[in-house]
Amino acid sequence: MRKSLVLAAGAMLLSAGAANAGEYVPYVGFDYVNMTPNVVDVYPDNYDIGAITGGVKLLEKGSLEIFAERSMREKKHIGDATSRGRFYGYGADVLINGWNFSEGAILGSIGYGRISGKLKNDGQSKKDTGNTLRLGMGGELNPTPDWGLRAMFRYSLSDSDVYKNSKEFTLGARYYFY
Repeated sequence: MRKSLVLAAGAMLLSAGAANAGEYVPYVGFDYVNMTPNVVDVYPDNYDIGAITGGVKLLEKGSLEIFAERSMREKKHIGDATSRGRFYGYGADVLINGWNFSEGAILGSIGYGRISGKLKNDGQSKKDTGNTLRLGMGGELNPTPDWGLRAMFRYSLSDSDVYKNSKEFTLGARYYFY
């Protein structure tokens, strides 16, 4: 599955590079994500995640973007018990420019993610992978044509047994290959 994700990212970037200038612009990005999943109280409920993205900007109307992410291992102490958790995943988003202005845009997004969670408490482990529907709003500022600074809020609905929904706040940077 990872190989197909890497091949899809490469094909997207190569096809975008071959298009006419100004119509399709490939980009890469790095994000910090703070995720709060809806989990049982004994587990950690706040995760710091690093994400790598690759995408194609389409005619100033929006973007197609793929991502891979992984969280730090988080701990939570309740009395003598310690629980641990970690999340990781991949997926794709469609971003729509709701309003463009000279140095940025207001963005809306909808996407799909495949997120896995590993939670441990009192010697019992829960591992599960679920499909998520990702809905988001945010904005991007472009101090130069090559660089973009993005902030997004996302709400995700999941069919996972580990968590049913989550809230994410993302801060990141994008580099556009004009």
